Amino acid sequence: MQKLYQTPFLLHFFLVVFFVFTSGSFLNAQSNEDELQFMQSIYGMEKRDVVEEFLELSDTETSEFWRLYDEYEAKRKELGKKRFELVNKYVDQYGKVSSVNADTFMKEAIQLRNKNNSLLDSYYKKIKSRTDPVVAMQFYQIERYLSDLIRIEILEEIYTTKTNN
Repeated sequence: MQKLYQTPFLLHFFLVVFFVFTSGSFLNAQSNEDELQFMQSIYGMEKRDVVEEFLELSDTETSEFWRLYDEYEAKRKELGKKRFELVNKYVDQYGKVSSVNADTFMKEAIQLRNKNNSLLDSYYKKIKSRTDPVVAMQFYQIERYLSDLIRIEILEEIYTTKTNN
């Protein structure tokens, strides 16, 4: 198995993610549902290629794994929409952060992070029980890795918090 950073699909995936998140539409508060769905479809297609390259599935595990993966992705995308909305709200409020809206924002961000973690944990368990613990571990590793890459990219693109002075 190749290391993640040596995977050609990953390099291509990272470039797509970088393009999507650095485009002006990502930080534009007027983003609409169509743009979000477009970004998620690009991310989903590229991501699936990376996951397929990384996992070592037997013929008997393939069908069940991809069924569970598709289920997981549908739920993850719903949470992704909420995270996208939250980031846009943050960008809209840049330079106007008060104690009240900072606390509200952080409560929503923490809740979304917890939901994402819970979703990943639950699908790790499902995949482990229906395929193999090694496959489940690979799934968890690649999901966490890709999620962290995207978080880093988002954090590098958004501004740090400024108070409402």
